[in-house]
Amino acid sequence: MEGQKRMELPATNWFDDEEYWSANRHFIWSEKRIEMSAIAAERISTLLEMKPGESVLDLACGFGRHSIPLAKLGFNVTGIDLNQSFIKEASEKANEQGLTAKFECVDMRKFKKPEKFENVIITYNSFGYFENPNDDRIVIRNCYQSLKPGGKLLLQDVTREWIATHRTSKVSRYWFENSDGSIRLEETSANDDWTWNTTRWILIKGSERREYTYGMRIYSAAEYIDLLSSEGFENPQSFGGFSGKSYEEDKDHLILVVEKPKR
Repeated sequence: MEGQKRMELPATNWFDDEEYWSANRHFIWSEKRIEMSAIAAERISTLLEMKPGESVLDLACGFGRHSIPLAKLGFNVTGIDLNQSFIKEASEKANEQGLTAKFECVDMRKFKKPEKFENVIITYNSFGYFENPNDDRIVIRNCYQSLKPGGKLLLQDVTREWIATHRTSKVSRYWFENSDGSIRLEETSANDDWTWNTTRWILIKGSERREYTYGMRIYSAAEYIDLLSSEGFENPQSFGGFSGKSYEEDKDHLILVVEKPKR
């Protein structure tokens, strides 16, 4: 497979396609992952050492998988996402449960509330969507400016080290059969320097066939720390999961917690 032609980059705004998220929702967020959301939210609050009533910004919050349980724990939650349907769903869930969580449909590159939050979270591979790496830097800069002095940022993502360990070649293919009889074909392709990963999903159900392509920038753990440090964050802590276990680069998805300096 190493000699196969690399896939073309996806459309630069693939993440703004609501059909992509709707059609692939149960692949992206499995039932088990959703069931674990409340536990994950509690562990996130522990890693950030959050105190009751503290404010938290959930960046790329989706349908509120972590925002809703964080609000239930007594935190002052704001969630933003570019997907209008997800924001509507999260808002309705919060209203139904009598929660004060706020949700807003906005591009993370444009969201900035100077010194508004004690905490910011970016979870489950919600970072690195943009073809221009400077856009990633803008997001981190916005987070820094939106945090109060002494505030913390938690970033969860898959690193280059993990991908290189768990993929035998830069191009790989898998297929998955689902309980409803549908089949998902998946092809992933990293570029030559392992800085970008393109994934193509072909969904087949009966005679229906749909295809989607998305891409994400790949960072090493050291590159994440360098990026965050260059924007002013300090005291990076690396974890191998929300449980707080020690990070092992070839085994774990990375969770980084960094701080904005106190005045």
